[in-house]
Amino acid sequence: MADERNFGVDASKAAAARDHHTTEHGYVTAHDPSVDRTLLLPGMQVDRFVIQQEVGRGGFGIVYKALDPNLGRHVAIKVPRADFLTAPTDRLYREAKIVATLDHAGIVRVYEAGNDSETSFIVSQLCEGPDLHTWMLDPANRLSFVQAAELIGQLADALSYAHAHGVLHRDVKPGNVLLFPLATPTSTDEPLPGHVLPFQPRLTDFGLASMQSSDWAITRNSVAIGTPLYMAPECFARGDQTPGEPADIYGLGAVLFELLIGKPPVRGEHFGQLLHSITNEVREYPHQLDARVPIDLSIICNKCLRKDAEDRYASAGDLRDDLRRFLQGQPIDARVPTWRDRFAKWCQQPQRIRLAGASSFWFHLMLVPWLVGQLLLLGSMGAIPRDILVRSLIDAFWVSVVLHLPQVWLGYRLAKGSRWPFWPSAITSVLSLCVFAASAFSQQALFDYMYPSSVSKVATFSLLISAGSIVLGCYVLAIPAYLRSRRHAA
Repeated sequence: MADERNFGVDASKAAAARDHHTTEHGYVTAHDPSVDRTLLLPGMQVDRFVIQQEVGRGGFGIVYKALDPNLGRHVAIKVPRADFLTAPTDRLYREAKIVATLDHAGIVRVYEAGNDSETSFIVSQLCEGPDLHTWMLDPANRLSFVQAAELIGQLADALSYAHAHGVLHRDVKPGNVLLFPLATPTSTDEPLPGHVLPFQPRLTDFGLASMQSSDWAITRNSVAIGTPLYMAPECFARGDQTPGEPADIYGLGAVLFELLIGKPPVRGEHFGQLLHSITNEVREYPHQLDARVPIDLSIICNKCLRKDAEDRYASAGDLRDDLRRFLQGQPIDARVPTWRDRFAKWCQQPQRIRLAGASSFWFHLMLVPWLVGQLLLLGSMGAIPRDILVRSLIDAFWVSVVLHLPQVWLGYRLAKGSRWPFWPSAITSVLSLCVFAASAFSQQALFDYMYPSSVSKVATFSLLISAGSIVLGCYVLAIPAYLRSRRHAA
């Protein structure tokens, strides 16, 4: 029979998974044997705390169960992992300082931090239960859909509290959710009203929350190798910008997805495939994979997992409130995107800007040789006197220099990723279209002698007007993408 304290966890499965350096999903992680080296043995002391046993490993540290002889209570003590001993030790102090400001039932409490013989440590509340990752290793452990919504709702409430105090977690995953046994008459913890779970979930390991922008840029790759299954696409973006609140909401959505389906929302045999799935693929709705999943809960989960951060819940509090509506049988706020939503999202994609630039580039680049070719052809046929041909070629040169070649250059820069040419190129496209429309019916238009009749002139300019309208249409469709890029740049 499984250990009651672990709520039915098969400890041998958890040990086997760690010994073979694989996750419960069979994903092999990058591994350094030095990581497995145990720094502290039972009976050793860190400051006044007596080590009893190792209870877990996080992204940057190892957690031990220890005895505080002064208060006669067991605590959890976290020290840096062997492969992070050379890293700045003030990261643990920053983590302790950050978490010590948080007082919430869904966040593990930190008691103190210190340094003993060049080893930094954090002392926190000890969880006598497993973490959610270990608990889910046993296939027999499965929450009902209502319980899954309740669990994520409690974690969302904890994150909402942390975010309100300016703290981001940045590494929400099952391994960082500790499952505390429900309170007993002798326990210092009180159960939440209306509790439907067999445990009290609490967030732990705010190590990434303590990272500054420079730390994040340096550590991004090592973090991604450790926990890519629950990280938002923006966590893998280039640059020094750190992920915000939407990344934590994505992590909650990934955990909810796994609770509902039994596997993470992303899959891949190696890190490259996982990265491609995270940054490029659209997440499936859980009810499409398992018809038993309530549609409203599936929609809530999918909204958390949207690829663009601005498409997710605006805050963890909004997610919590929507989960409460689901639990109370009320209509939820999340909606399945309509065709209008999808079209609007399509217009916001950066490719629209590049497409507008490319269309302008090719249209005006081809227009110049077409115009010159028309003149040379008419001249070779004797349809235009030589002096008029020379004057027309000079006019064509100036039209190209003033109108078409600038559009070629602006379109090229836009297609290559520059954003400043957008409005100059768009405005010039409008002017070009106006010139084409006026020339179609004006008797004073340039090169009017090239057309034997007004019908042929209108027909020719109709083609130019149609092509110019397509180019201008590309710019109009790209306006949302341009405005979005400016907001992100700001």
